[in-house]
Amino acid sequence: MKIKNTIEKEKIVIYGTGSVSKRFSKLIKENGYWGNVSNYAVSSLEHHANFIDGKAVKEIKDISNDNIVMLAVHNIFLNEILENLSNLGFENVIWIYPYLFDLSFGMPIQNNIVLDVKNIVNRLNGIYSYAIYHLAIENEYSKNVVGGSIYRKFMRIFCSEEAANKRWSDFVERMHKYENGDVQQNYNIKLSNEYDIVLDGLHRLMLAHYFNVDKIVADIYSCDMNKYIDYAENMALTDKQLNKYFSHDEIDLIKETVLKLSI
Repeated sequence: MKIKNTIEKEKIVIYGTGSVSKRFSKLIKENGYWGNVSNYAVSSLEHHANFIDGKAVKEIKDISNDNIVMLAVHNIFLNEILENLSNLGFENVIWIYPYLFDLSFGMPIQNNIVLDVKNIVNRLNGIYSYAIYHLAIENEYSKNVVGGSIYRKFMRIFCSEEAANKRWSDFVERMHKYENGDVQQNYNIKLSNEYDIVLDGLHRLMLAHYFNVDKIVADIYSCDMNKYIDYAENMALTDKQLNKYFSHDEIDLIKETVLKLSI
């Protein structure tokens, strides 16, 4: 509610121009509060446009630190950005990523539901990203030689090459934490009410599945496939994106993995 009230009543700066920022900006526009966005902010203007949808893109060091900054970035970049903002004297900073789903789909219809990991994976339908995550884990443990490159290729659909490589490094680090028994979740995974779409937390779900963790805690949202695709766009990875971005051999492997995971 604090975030929603801030978006509705205050002037804000959106930090970031990647996939999280695009979804957050789309949400603000759809709800009629685009006029409350002063500008975008980034660490460096290199490789960035000067304007996005009429809003100037500025380096964060050139923005007054009394602004409200909505940090619209993935968690892989969070700590270094927070440190930089702190050094620049920013005090009113809100990381919106964990709340983006509540803002998009409404509050969960159920919280803290303990579910069977294998049952969730068996019910996933209509998207292929979970198979790619499984192949990526197998690659790290020498069960295939292409899973890592397919994972990074998927990430590059909606983020920069730098971000894709950073996400891969972060994923590998999490694999070895799971391998060593560190399976604690920072926050619950988020599922559709039919348990057939993972709105957030797919990395954690597939790690739990691979390392035979029986249960996982989830929050449940009212969401169907059409609503999810509208929200996630290319991240949904439906047949349309699969055929657009991957080779025939990669598609065959991904679909074979879907069949294997359904057993």
